[in-house]
Amino acid sequence: MTPVTREALLEELAVDECWALLATHMVGRLAVATLDGCPVVVPMNYVVSGNGIVFRTDDGTKLRAIGNGRASFEVDAVDPHRGTGWSVLVRGDVYEATSWELAGVTLDAWAPGPKRLWLRLAAREVTGRRLDVAGFEPDERGYL
Repeated sequence: MTPVTREALLEELAVDECWALLATHMVGRLAVATLDGCPVVVPMNYVVSGNGIVFRTDDGTKLRAIGNGRASFEVDAVDPHRGTGWSVLVRGDVYEATSWELAGVTLDAWAPGPKRLWLRLAAREVTGRRLDVAGFEPDERGYL
């Protein structure tokens, strides 16, 4: 069997497209640095609100780590069969969301527990990349 050579294309995404992709998902990964300097990355369900990410939490490791007010949030999608996908990274400041910022926002926490705190990651920087394959066409027999 002869291996198929594919030309991978890496594309930087515009900020508007990054926000549009973020809005298509419900779960991402929040990354914060703990007091000992070791990063913690945890899955979170979220909603996009303006130029920020809103999520719910309660007291615990991630909340204590957010103490410095900085965090990153990453969302991606991968097609392992084609070897393609995209990734968006939001870096910014985390604070307790105001009632004005939460107007019209609906978000039920998936993890058990009360999740009384509504936090908002206000974006300072939004970057994204897409990996695609030039001229990819599935085999007419259905094989990749």
